[in-house]
Amino acid sequence: MLANFGERNMTARMITLIVGGGMSAIALLAGLLVAVNNVAQYAVGAVRPEQFRTNELLGIPLTIAGALGLLYLWPPVQRAVARAIPLRPGSPVIYLTVVLGLLLVAQQVGAQVQPGPPLTIGDLLAQDIPLLILCFVGVGVFVRRSPRRAFERLGLLAPRQRRWWLVAVLGIGVFIAVAFAIEAVANVVSPSQQKQVTDVTTVLFSHFNNPAAIIFLGVLAAVVEETLFRGALLPRFGIVISSVLFAALHTQYALSFATLEVFVLGLGLGWLRVRAGSIVPGMVTHAGYDIAVGFLSLIAK
Repeated sequence: MLANFGERNMTARMITLIVGGGMSAIALLAGLLVAVNNVAQYAVGAVRPEQFRTNELLGIPLTIAGALGLLYLWPPVQRAVARAIPLRPGSPVIYLTVVLGLLLVAQQVGAQVQPGPPLTIGDLLAQDIPLLILCFVGVGVFVRRSPRRAFERLGLLAPRQRRWWLVAVLGIGVFIAVAFAIEAVANVVSPSQQKQVTDVTTVLFSHFNNPAAIIFLGVLAAVVEETLFRGALLPRFGIVISSVLFAALHTQYALSFATLEVFVLGLGLGWLRVRAGSIVPGMVTHAGYDIAVGFLSLIAK
């Protein structure tokens, strides 16, 4: 919200840039400390090779993300990036989004596939409702845009042509086929990692083991993620970068074939958003895909 005020107010703009630059500087220093300390510990034999690699995958991406965040403060760099991506140079909203996006990707690179406690409906609501609010705050509702303009900016409109509803429904089948193909390759190329991802996913969503819970999970994820990635981010960052950020949000998969699967599905949803002029068909495809996969998993049990 402060960044949106900063689009028209110099004080708010400067505070936003200081906050974003400060976050980048902290990430840079933290990453360097982790990476350098890890090398020193490894040199004296205090860290095993596998732990050394894990630590470096945490420190190095964080260092790079922090450095790029600081570099993007420089106006010539912003102008150079704007030639390839439709980002407004000097915009505090864009700068803060770039910093947060870099940190999200760095977190994904350093993440490990590890089991965690099963998610509950409360956990999902606590995670997704703030993200949905962030979408509207990010596009400047009540600051730069009226609620109606915010809905339009996020693509919460009827699609341009009725046939996009048919395309959205057919897309569910296409997505399932693509996902199964990628998983088949993963089972051949990296069966142990694929089993680990499957086990973690099974535990994570173990409470969603009935039809009502599966439908709730699919609809909630579709509404929130499509509004954020295809609604708020795609018009500024394009299909590819918004798909990278979409995949980075799914940190439970770390860097695996499951991450590739999410990225490819993000490309398809991005194409659907651009062609339909609306995120609603993408919501239908996204929700239908998640629900179909959930029911298939339920039947497989």
